[in-house]
Order: sequence, then C-alpha cells, then structure tokens
Amino acid sequence: MNKQRLIAGALVLGAFFAGSVQAADEAAYAKSCAAADEARKMAAELRFEWNTVGPMIAKANDAAKAGDFGKAVKLCDEARKQSEASVAQARKQADAWRAAVVK
Repeated sequence: MNKQRLIAGALVLGAFFAGSVQAADEAAYAKSCAAADEARKMAAELRFEWNTVGPMIAKANDAAKAGDFGKAVKLCDEARKQSEASVAQARKQADAWRAAVVK
C-alpha cells in the first residue's frame, strides 16, 4: 500500500515539474522568437533581409505548435543571428561601394 502511494506521489510530482519545464521552454521560445522577429524587422528596414530568415521563423513557429520548444528556440536563435549578420553586412556595404567605384 505504501509503495502505491509513493508511486502516485512521484507521478504527481513528475507531472508538476514537467508542466513547469514546458512553461519555461514556452517562455524561452517566446523571448527568442520575439528577438528574432525584431532583428528581422531591423534588417528589413535596411532592405537587407536575408531570404533564409522568414522560413526559419516559420519553421520555429511550426515546431512550437507541435510542442518542440527546444527546436523552436534553436531555430529562432539562428534566425536572430542571421538577421544581425545581415544588418552588419548592410552597414558595411553602405560605405564599401565607394571603394569599388573607378576614379
């Protein structure tokens, strides 16, 4: 009898902690995706958005809908990094074209 109560208690605690871990993963996904979307918008404003970022964010949203928040966070983080790289490229190219002009 005590064994059954112990097992039931362990299952209840496991379910509690699993729910809180999923909530943490969901919060991490929301934060990561918001950062990726903000970086994407910045790149789009500079008219230098890379064509890989939008589909990557869409895949992240699909993964989150399927409950795979870990994959979604990784995809959003990669999308953010690519967007930040495109912003850096845009800023560098804003002045670099002058060096290519024949004088």
